[in-house]
Amino acid sequence: MTDDPSRTGGRTVPARAAGPVTLLGVLLLALNLRAAIAALAPLLPDVRADLHLGSGAAGLLTTLPVLCFGLLSPFAALLGRRIGVETALLAAMLGILAGSVLRATPGLWWVVAGTVVIGAGITVGNVLVPSVVKQDFPDRQGPVTALTTAALTGGAAVAAAVAAPLAHTGLGWRGALLLGGGLAAVAALAWLPQLRRRHVAPVLAVGRTSVLRSPVTWALAAFMGMQSLTYYALLAWLPTIVRDAGVSAAGAGWALGLFNLLGIATAVAAPALASRLRSQRGFGVLVAATWGAGLLGLLVAPSLYLLWATVTGLAQGAGIGLALALLVLRAGTPQGARDLSGTVQSVGYLVGSTGPLLVGVLRDRTGGWGLPLGALCVAAVVMATAALWAGRDRPV
Repeated sequence: MTDDPSRTGGRTVPARAAGPVTLLGVLLLALNLRAAIAALAPLLPDVRADLHLGSGAAGLLTTLPVLCFGLLSPFAALLGRRIGVETALLAAMLGILAGSVLRATPGLWWVVAGTVVIGAGITVGNVLVPSVVKQDFPDRQGPVTALTTAALTGGAAVAAAVAAPLAHTGLGWRGALLLGGGLAAVAALAWLPQLRRRHVAPVLAVGRTSVLRSPVTWALAAFMGMQSLTYYALLAWLPTIVRDAGVSAAGAGWALGLFNLLGIATAVAAPALASRLRSQRGFGVLVAATWGAGLLGLLVAPSLYLLWATVTGLAQGAGIGLALALLVLRAGTPQGARDLSGTVQSVGYLVGSTGPLLVGVLRDRTGGWGLPLGALCVAAVVMATAALWAGRDRPV
Protein backbone atom coordinates (compact mmCIF):
# COMPACT_ATOMS: atom_id res chain seq x y z
CA MET A 1 0.00 0.00 0.00
CA THR A 2 1.21 3.51 -0.75
CA ASP A 3 0.19 6.98 0.26
CA ASP A 4 -2.11 8.78 -2.15
CA PRO A 5 -0.23 11.69 -3.77
CA SER A 6 -3.51 13.51 -4.35
CA ARG A 7 -3.84 13.98 -0.60
CA THR A 8 -0.36 15.48 -0.29
CA GLY A 9 -0.22 17.98 -3.13
CA GLY A 10 1.15 15.44 -5.58
CA ARG A 11 3.91 14.26 -3.26
CA THR A 12 4.28 10.73 -1.97
CA VAL A 13 4.77 10.87 1.77
CA PRO A 14 6.62 7.95 3.34
CA ALA A 15 4.59 5.97 5.85
CA ARG A 16 5.44 6.88 9.41
CA ALA A 17 5.86 4.33 12.11
CA ALA A 18 2.59 3.79 13.92
CA GLY A 19 2.47 4.73 17.57
CA PRO A 20 0.22 4.06 20.56
CA VAL A 21 -2.56 6.34 19.24
CA THR A 22 -2.87 4.19 16.12
CA LEU A 23 -2.77 1.00 18.17
CA LEU A 24 -5.50 2.31 20.47
CA GLY A 25 -7.60 3.20 17.43
CA VAL A 26 -7.16 -0.25 15.89
CA LEU A 27 -8.14 -1.98 19.14
CA LEU A 28 -11.25 0.18 19.52
CA LEU A 29 -12.19 -0.63 15.93
CA ALA A 30 -11.80 -4.35 16.69
CA LEU A 31 -13.97 -4.07 19.81
CA ASN A 32 -16.88 -3.16 17.53
CA LEU A 33 -16.54 -6.02 15.05
CA ARG A 34 -18.81 -8.45 16.95
CA ALA A 35 -20.28 -6.47 19.84
CA ALA A 36 -23.44 -5.27 18.04
CA ILE A 37 -24.28 -8.85 17.01
CA ALA A 38 -23.53 -10.33 20.43
CA ALA A 39 -25.60 -7.69 22.24
CA LEU A 40 -28.75 -8.72 20.37
CA ALA A 41 -28.62 -12.40 21.32
CA PRO A 42 -29.53 -12.18 25.04
CA LEU A 43 -32.30 -9.73 24.14
CA LEU A 44 -33.93 -11.91 21.49
CA PRO A 45 -36.76 -13.12 23.78
CA ASP A 46 -37.67 -9.49 24.52
CA VAL A 47 -37.39 -8.52 20.86
CA ARG A 48 -39.59 -11.45 19.84
CA ALA A 49 -42.23 -10.59 22.41
CA ASP A 50 -42.26 -6.90 21.49
CA LEU A 51 -42.30 -7.38 17.71
CA HIS A 52 -44.36 -10.61 17.74
CA LEU A 53 -41.70 -12.62 15.90
CA GLY A 54 -41.35 -16.36 15.54
CA SER A 55 -38.02 -18.08 16.11
CA GLY A 56 -37.27 -18.13 12.38
CA ALA A 57 -37.79 -14.38 11.97
CA ALA A 58 -35.75 -13.69 15.10
CA GLY A 59 -32.98 -15.91 13.74
CA LEU A 60 -33.01 -13.84 10.55
CA LEU A 61 -32.02 -10.76 12.55
CA THR A 62 -28.83 -12.48 13.68
CA THR A 63 -28.28 -14.03 10.25
CA LEU A 64 -28.29 -10.74 8.34
CA PRO A 65 -24.93 -9.38 9.59
CA VAL A 66 -23.15 -12.65 8.82
CA LEU A 67 -24.77 -12.72 5.37
CA CYS A 68 -23.31 -9.25 4.84
CA PHE A 69 -19.87 -10.64 5.70
CA GLY A 70 -20.11 -13.15 2.87
CA LEU A 71 -21.74 -10.92 0.26
CA LEU A 72 -20.12 -7.54 0.88
CA SER A 73 -16.48 -8.42 1.61
CA PRO A 74 -15.29 -7.80 -2.01
CA PHE A 75 -17.04 -4.42 -2.03
CA ALA A 76 -15.42 -3.51 1.29
CA ALA A 77 -12.00 -3.96 -0.30
CA LEU A 78 -13.09 -1.79 -3.25
CA LEU A 79 -14.27 0.90 -0.83
CA GLY A 80 -10.86 0.86 0.82
CA ARG A 81 -9.23 1.41 -2.56
CA ARG A 82 -11.62 4.18 -3.57
CA ILE A 83 -11.60 6.39 -0.47
CA GLY A 84 -8.65 5.00 1.49
CA VAL A 85 -8.48 2.50 4.32
CA GLU A 86 -8.52 5.09 7.09
CA THR A 87 -11.59 6.92 5.77
CA ALA A 88 -13.39 3.65 5.03
CA LEU A 89 -12.85 2.47 8.61
CA LEU A 90 -14.23 5.75 9.95
CA ALA A 91 -17.27 5.23 7.71
CA ALA A 92 -17.58 1.69 9.08
CA MET A 93 -17.80 2.93 12.68
CA LEU A 94 -20.29 5.64 11.72
CA GLY A 95 -22.28 2.95 9.91
CA ILE A 96 -22.42 0.80 13.05
CA LEU A 97 -23.54 3.83 15.03
CA ALA A 98 -26.20 4.76 12.45
CA GLY A 99 -27.39 1.16 12.30
CA SER A 100 -27.70 1.09 16.09
CA VAL A 101 -29.90 4.19 15.94
CA LEU A 102 -32.09 2.64 13.25
CA ARG A 103 -32.30 -0.63 15.17
CA ALA A 104 -33.62 1.25 18.20
CA THR A 105 -36.40 2.89 16.17
CA PRO A 106 -39.90 1.40 16.70
CA GLY A 107 -41.01 -0.90 13.89
CA LEU A 108 -39.74 -4.23 12.57
CA TRP A 109 -38.41 -2.86 9.29
CA TRP A 110 -36.32 -0.24 11.07
CA VAL A 111 -34.79 -3.06 13.11
CA VAL A 112 -34.07 -5.02 9.91
CA ALA A 113 -32.62 -1.96 8.14
CA GLY A 114 -30.43 -1.11 11.12
CA THR A 115 -29.17 -4.68 11.33
CA VAL A 116 -28.15 -4.62 7.65
CA VAL A 117 -26.34 -1.29 8.08
CA ILE A 118 -24.52 -2.67 11.12
CA GLY A 119 -23.57 -5.77 9.13
CA ALA A 120 -22.18 -3.64 6.30
CA GLY A 121 -20.12 -1.56 8.73
CA ILE A 122 -18.70 -4.63 10.45
CA THR A 123 -17.86 -6.16 7.06
CA VAL A 124 -15.71 -3.15 6.17
CA GLY A 125 -13.92 -3.51 9.49
CA ASN A 126 -13.41 -7.25 9.01
CA VAL A 127 -11.73 -6.71 5.66
CA LEU A 128 -9.71 -3.57 6.33
CA VAL A 129 -8.45 -3.88 9.91
CA PRO A 130 -5.94 -6.58 8.81
CA SER A 131 -4.73 -4.14 6.12
CA VAL A 132 -4.06 -1.53 8.80
CA VAL A 133 -2.20 -4.06 10.93
CA LYS A 134 -0.02 -5.10 7.99
CA GLN A 135 0.64 -1.51 6.92
CA ASP A 136 1.18 0.20 10.26
CA PHE A 137 2.72 -2.61 12.33
CA PRO A 138 4.92 -4.53 9.88
CA ASP A 139 7.35 -5.62 12.59
CA ARG A 140 4.62 -6.50 15.11
CA GLN A 141 1.99 -8.16 12.96
CA GLY A 142 1.75 -11.25 15.15
CA PRO A 143 1.33 -9.51 18.53
CA VAL A 144 -1.00 -6.85 17.13
CA THR A 145 -3.12 -9.48 15.38
CA ALA A 146 -3.38 -11.32 18.69
CA LEU A 147 -4.46 -8.10 20.41
CA THR A 148 -7.09 -7.33 17.78
CA THR A 149 -8.43 -10.88 18.00
CA ALA A 150 -8.66 -10.52 21.77
CA ALA A 151 -10.40 -7.15 21.41
CA LEU A 152 -12.89 -8.53 18.90
CA THR A 153 -13.80 -11.47 21.11
CA GLY A 154 -13.72 -9.38 24.28
CA GLY A 155 -16.07 -6.81 22.80
CA ALA A 156 -18.56 -9.56 22.03
CA ALA A 157 -18.20 -10.97 25.54
CA VAL A 158 -18.80 -7.65 27.28
CA ALA A 159 -21.72 -6.76 25.03
CA ALA A 160 -23.37 -10.12 25.65
CA ALA A 161 -22.87 -9.88 29.40
CA VAL A 162 -24.25 -6.37 29.93
CA ALA A 163 -27.06 -6.17 27.35
CA ALA A 164 -29.75 -7.96 29.39
CA PRO A 165 -28.95 -6.26 32.73
CA LEU A 166 -29.04 -2.85 31.00
CA ALA A 167 -32.34 -3.66 29.31
CA HIS A 168 -33.93 -4.76 32.57
CA THR A 169 -32.80 -1.71 34.53
CA GLY A 170 -35.22 0.52 32.65
CA LEU A 171 -33.56 1.07 29.28
CA GLY A 172 -35.50 -1.65 27.49
CA TRP A 173 -34.00 -3.69 24.67
CA ARG A 174 -33.90 -0.72 22.31
CA GLY A 175 -32.08 1.48 24.80
CA ALA A 176 -29.58 -1.27 25.59
CA LEU A 177 -28.77 -1.80 21.90
CA LEU A 178 -28.47 1.94 21.31
CA LEU A 179 -26.12 2.33 24.26
CA GLY A 180 -24.00 -0.51 22.94
CA GLY A 181 -23.74 1.27 19.59
CA GLY A 182 -22.14 4.19 21.41
CA LEU A 183 -18.89 2.21 21.51
CA ALA A 184 -18.65 2.75 17.75
CA ALA A 185 -18.83 6.50 18.33
CA VAL A 186 -15.89 6.25 20.75
CA ALA A 187 -13.92 4.26 18.16
CA ALA A 188 -14.72 6.83 15.46
CA LEU A 189 -13.43 9.67 17.63
CA ALA A 190 -10.26 7.75 18.48
CA TRP A 191 -9.73 6.99 14.78
CA LEU A 192 -10.02 10.59 13.55
CA PRO A 193 -6.26 11.35 13.84
CA GLN A 194 -5.56 8.60 11.31
CA LEU A 195 -7.32 10.54 8.53
CA ARG A 196 -4.12 12.51 8.06
CA ARG A 197 -2.79 9.37 6.40
CA ARG A 198 -4.28 7.58 3.43
CA HIS A 199 -3.50 4.09 2.21
CA VAL A 200 -5.43 2.04 -0.31
CA ALA A 201 -6.56 -1.52 0.33
CA PRO A 202 -4.72 -4.26 -1.57
CA VAL A 203 -6.47 -5.90 -4.47
CA LEU A 204 -7.96 -9.24 -3.46
CA ALA A 205 -7.77 -11.56 -6.42
CA VAL A 206 -10.62 -13.78 -5.32
CA GLY A 207 -11.62 -16.91 -7.12
CA ARG A 208 -8.53 -17.74 -9.17
CA THR A 209 -9.03 -20.97 -11.09
CA SER A 210 -6.05 -22.67 -9.42
CA VAL A 211 -7.53 -22.01 -6.00
CA LEU A 212 -11.00 -23.15 -6.96
CA ARG A 213 -9.68 -26.40 -8.44
CA SER A 214 -7.91 -27.44 -5.26
CA PRO A 215 -9.79 -29.85 -2.95
CA VAL A 216 -7.91 -28.27 -0.05
CA THR A 217 -9.73 -24.99 -0.73
CA TRP A 218 -13.11 -26.64 -0.40
CA ALA A 219 -12.06 -28.59 2.69
CA LEU A 220 -11.00 -25.29 4.28
CA ALA A 221 -14.28 -23.69 3.18
CA ALA A 222 -16.24 -26.58 4.72
CA PHE A 223 -14.29 -26.34 7.98
CA MET A 224 -14.73 -22.58 8.24
CA GLY A 225 -18.35 -22.82 7.14
CA MET A 226 -19.26 -25.35 9.83
CA GLN A 227 -17.25 -23.43 12.44
CA SER A 228 -19.07 -20.21 11.52
CA LEU A 229 -22.46 -21.92 11.39
CA THR A 230 -22.15 -23.40 14.88
CA TYR A 231 -20.62 -20.22 16.32
CA TYR A 232 -23.23 -17.81 15.00
CA ALA A 233 -26.09 -20.20 15.76
CA LEU A 234 -25.00 -20.48 19.39
CA LEU A 235 -24.18 -16.77 19.57
CA ALA A 236 -27.79 -16.08 18.57
CA TRP A 237 -29.62 -18.79 20.50
CA LEU A 238 -27.57 -19.77 23.57
CA PRO A 239 -29.37 -17.27 25.85
CA THR A 240 -32.78 -18.45 24.63
CA ILE A 241 -31.81 -22.10 25.08
CA VAL A 242 -30.81 -21.61 28.70
CA ARG A 243 -33.72 -19.27 29.44
CA ASP A 244 -36.08 -21.97 28.20
CA ALA A 245 -34.38 -24.24 30.74
CA GLY A 246 -35.40 -21.86 33.54
CA VAL A 247 -32.33 -19.62 33.78
CA SER A 248 -32.83 -15.89 34.40
CA ALA A 249 -32.24 -13.33 31.65
CA ALA A 250 -29.16 -12.02 33.46
CA GLY A 251 -27.81 -15.56 33.88
CA ALA A 252 -28.34 -16.26 30.20
CA GLY A 253 -26.43 -13.09 29.34
CA TRP A 254 -23.55 -14.14 31.56
CA ALA A 255 -23.50 -17.55 29.87
CA LEU A 256 -23.15 -15.86 26.49
CA GLY A 257 -20.48 -13.55 27.88
CA LEU A 258 -18.54 -16.58 29.15
CA PHE A 259 -18.96 -18.25 25.75
CA ASN A 260 -17.33 -15.26 24.06
CA LEU A 261 -14.77 -14.42 26.74
CA LEU A 262 -13.20 -17.88 26.89
CA GLY A 263 -12.73 -17.82 23.15
CA ILE A 264 -10.14 -15.06 23.48
CA ALA A 265 -7.41 -17.30 24.88
CA THR A 266 -7.95 -20.17 22.45
CA ALA A 267 -8.32 -17.84 19.44
CA VAL A 268 -4.90 -16.37 20.24
CA ALA A 269 -3.27 -19.70 21.14
CA ALA A 270 -4.60 -21.82 18.26
CA PRO A 271 -2.57 -20.19 15.43
CA ALA A 272 0.66 -20.49 17.45
CA LEU A 273 0.00 -24.16 18.14
CA ALA A 274 -1.07 -24.91 14.57
CA SER A 275 2.10 -23.37 13.15
CA ARG A 276 4.22 -25.76 15.25
CA LEU A 277 2.46 -28.85 13.91
CA ARG A 278 3.38 -30.52 10.63
CA SER A 279 -0.19 -31.73 10.25
CA GLN A 280 -3.19 -30.05 11.86
CA ARG A 281 -5.60 -32.94 11.30
CA GLY A 282 -5.69 -34.10 14.92
CA PHE A 283 -6.02 -30.53 16.18
CA GLY A 284 -8.96 -29.89 13.86
CA VAL A 285 -10.73 -33.07 14.91
CA LEU A 286 -10.19 -32.16 18.58
CA VAL A 287 -11.80 -28.75 18.00
CA ALA A 288 -14.80 -30.35 16.32
CA ALA A 289 -15.12 -32.95 19.07
CA THR A 290 -15.07 -30.22 21.73
CA TRP A 291 -17.85 -28.44 19.85
CA GLY A 292 -19.84 -31.69 19.76
CA ALA A 293 -19.36 -32.33 23.48
CA GLY A 294 -20.65 -28.88 24.41
CA LEU A 295 -23.65 -29.10 22.09
CA LEU A 296 -24.60 -32.54 23.39
CA GLY A 297 -24.25 -31.24 26.92
CA LEU A 298 -26.72 -28.44 26.24
CA LEU A 299 -29.10 -31.02 24.83
CA VAL A 300 -28.99 -33.58 27.65
CA ALA A 301 -28.11 -31.45 30.72
CA PRO A 302 -29.01 -27.78 30.12
CA SER A 303 -28.93 -27.11 33.88
CA LEU A 304 -25.12 -27.28 33.60
CA TYR A 305 -25.23 -24.39 31.14
CA LEU A 306 -22.13 -22.66 32.52
CA LEU A 307 -20.07 -25.79 31.92
CA TRP A 308 -21.31 -26.09 28.35
CA ALA A 309 -20.79 -22.36 27.76
CA THR A 310 -17.19 -22.93 28.86
CA VAL A 311 -16.67 -25.95 26.59
CA THR A 312 -18.22 -24.35 23.50
CA GLY A 313 -16.46 -21.06 24.23
CA LEU A 314 -13.08 -22.77 24.18
CA ALA A 315 -14.09 -24.60 20.98
CA GLN A 316 -15.24 -21.53 19.09
CA GLY A 317 -12.08 -19.56 19.82
CA ALA A 318 -9.86 -22.46 18.78
CA GLY A 319 -11.98 -23.07 15.70
CA ILE A 320 -11.72 -19.58 14.26
CA GLY A 321 -8.05 -19.33 15.23
CA LEU A 322 -7.27 -22.62 13.49
CA ALA A 323 -9.30 -21.70 10.41
CA LEU A 324 -7.42 -18.41 9.96
CA ALA A 325 -4.07 -20.10 10.60
CA LEU A 326 -4.78 -22.76 7.97
CA LEU A 327 -5.41 -20.07 5.37
CA VAL A 328 -1.78 -19.04 5.77
CA LEU A 329 -0.30 -22.51 6.26
CA ARG A 330 -1.99 -24.07 3.22
CA ALA A 331 -1.12 -21.20 0.85
CA GLY A 332 2.06 -21.52 -1.17
CA THR A 333 2.60 -17.80 -1.89
CA PRO A 334 1.38 -14.42 -0.56
CA GLN A 335 -0.83 -14.04 -3.65
CA GLY A 336 -2.17 -17.53 -3.04
CA ALA A 337 -2.91 -16.59 0.56
CA ARG A 338 -5.02 -13.62 -0.61
CA ASP A 339 -6.89 -15.74 -3.17
CA LEU A 340 -7.43 -18.56 -0.70
CA SER A 341 -8.52 -16.24 2.09
CA GLY A 342 -11.00 -14.39 -0.10
CA THR A 343 -12.59 -17.57 -1.40
CA VAL A 344 -12.72 -19.47 1.88
CA GLN A 345 -13.98 -16.57 3.98
CA SER A 346 -16.70 -15.64 1.48
CA VAL A 347 -17.97 -19.23 1.33
CA GLY A 348 -17.49 -19.77 5.05
CA TYR A 349 -19.45 -16.70 6.10
CA LEU A 350 -22.23 -17.41 3.60
CA VAL A 351 -22.62 -20.90 5.06
CA GLY A 352 -22.29 -19.51 8.58
CA SER A 353 -25.08 -17.03 7.97
CA THR A 354 -27.56 -19.90 7.70
CA GLY A 355 -26.91 -21.07 11.27
CA PRO A 356 -29.16 -18.73 13.29
CA LEU A 357 -31.98 -18.99 10.75
CA LEU A 358 -31.72 -22.79 10.53
CA VAL A 359 -31.87 -23.18 14.29
CA GLY A 360 -34.78 -20.75 14.55
CA VAL A 361 -36.80 -22.54 11.87
CA LEU A 362 -36.16 -25.97 13.41
CA ARG A 363 -37.17 -24.60 16.81
CA ASP A 364 -40.44 -23.27 15.35
CA ARG A 365 -41.18 -26.55 13.57
CA THR A 366 -40.54 -28.83 16.55
CA GLY A 367 -41.23 -26.62 19.56
CA GLY A 368 -38.07 -27.84 21.32
CA TRP A 369 -34.30 -27.73 21.15
CA GLY A 370 -33.61 -31.40 20.40
CA LEU A 371 -33.59 -31.18 16.60
CA PRO A 372 -31.82 -27.79 16.39
CA LEU A 373 -28.99 -28.92 18.69
CA GLY A 374 -28.86 -32.27 16.89
CA ALA A 375 -28.38 -30.43 13.60
CA LEU A 376 -25.50 -28.48 15.09
CA CYS A 377 -23.94 -31.76 16.24
CA VAL A 378 -24.10 -32.94 12.62
CA ALA A 379 -22.30 -29.73 11.65
CA ALA A 380 -19.57 -30.63 14.16
CA VAL A 381 -19.18 -34.04 12.47
CA VAL A 382 -18.83 -32.36 9.06
CA MET A 383 -16.28 -30.00 10.63
CA ALA A 384 -14.22 -32.95 11.84
CA THR A 385 -14.37 -34.61 8.41
CA ALA A 386 -13.27 -31.39 6.71
CA ALA A 387 -10.39 -31.07 9.19
CA LEU A 388 -9.02 -34.42 8.06
CA TRP A 389 -8.57 -32.96 4.58
CA ALA A 390 -7.77 -29.35 5.41
CA GLY A 391 -5.24 -30.30 8.10
CA ARG A 392 -3.03 -32.36 5.82
CA ASP A 393 0.37 -30.88 5.01
CA ARG A 394 -0.55 -30.10 1.41
CA PRO A 395 -0.37 -26.56 -0.04
CA VAL A 396 -2.98 -25.16 -2.38
